[in-house]
Amino acid sequence: MRFPRASLALLLLATAAPLAAGQTGTAVATYEVTFDATWSAATHPGAYPSGAHFSPLIGATHRPDKHMWRPGELASAGMEEMAELGGTGTLTNIINATIASGVSGERLIKSVVLGSPGSTSLTFQVTDEFHAVSLVTMLAPSPDWFVGTDAVSLLENGDWVEETVVQLLVWDAGTDSGATFTSFDADTVPQIPIALQTGGPFTGADPIGTFTFRRQAASIEYGTCTNPAGSLAISGAPTIGASFSLAIDDPGATMPNASLALLAFSQDPDPAYPCGRTRANWGLAAPGATGELLQTTVLQTIPIGSWSGAPVPHIVDVPNDVMLVGIEFYAQGALVKPGVRVGLTTGIKMTVGP
Repeated sequence: MRFPRASLALLLLATAAPLAAGQTGTAVATYEVTFDATWSAATHPGAYPSGAHFSPLIGATHRPDKHMWRPGELASAGMEEMAELGGTGTLTNIINATIASGVSGERLIKSVVLGSPGSTSLTFQVTDEFHAVSLVTMLAPSPDWFVGTDAVSLLENGDWVEETVVQLLVWDAGTDSGATFTSFDADTVPQIPIALQTGGPFTGADPIGTFTFRRQAASIEYGTCTNPAGSLAISGAPTIGASFSLAIDDPGATMPNASLALLAFSQDPDPAYPCGRTRANWGLAAPGATGELLQTTVLQTIPIGSWSGAPVPHIVDVPNDVMLVGIEFYAQGALVKPGVRVGLTTGIKMTVGP
């Protein structure tokens, strides 16, 4: 059986007012950062040793006025371990402490040793409080050289950045005085501030890769205060030019067979989000249970099929329109048996991604 399709262009552009300039629409955003290591014998002849690679990525999301490392300042013990050995243990402990103290939001780590040229990615979330990102990796072999970002902000003028590319230059941690890739350990005493690596094989102006931060589509189930989890499920992601699926189900089989499945879309949740307004006898937890309406103004309601014990899916085609990127919207389902009862599902909060 083929189910009807809905267009987000109709749901969001034609019937909903666009977000005002400077309005983020959400306090949380999901990003993917891709590390493209371009360092090679072709890009850096004479500055590309045998076994060239990068250590595991490590970093954090944090407040924009805080720094995990900073040019012109001394490297912490964690940064020294990362830059000299590629280790992440000490820096992990430091980051965990900043999370506990409310300075940082999320620790980022990708535990792979990346050969160069090569590429790797990781996904993370930022919030309106913790929207700066610091991320580093050791260039190896080397005495204490590394690449990374220092407090890159993903929130500008109240809007989430859709994409930003950071050119990665080579930094000297100031903790080892070795001058070549395979120099013996030679502690720098006293330690000197972090600075661009301008001596030896690098000039300080040649990028050896990039970090590309791209905002991603995101979804989260909500409204499980009384409505049963899993009663509305999403498969795929709301990405422009692609499709995803929403499926209505009655996990406890409390509704009669042949109940009509309805999907409702809104650009705003109920003011009690992540809960909603209670409705007696509109629950799916059990016959006669209380349910919750999770939306205030419904933009469109779509009948999508008949429930008889199996999830009822509905495919949503997202137009290939960059104007949709970043738009936030909400869906809730209902199973209706006219003259008998109504059962309300949980909701899905979605953000359209590129």
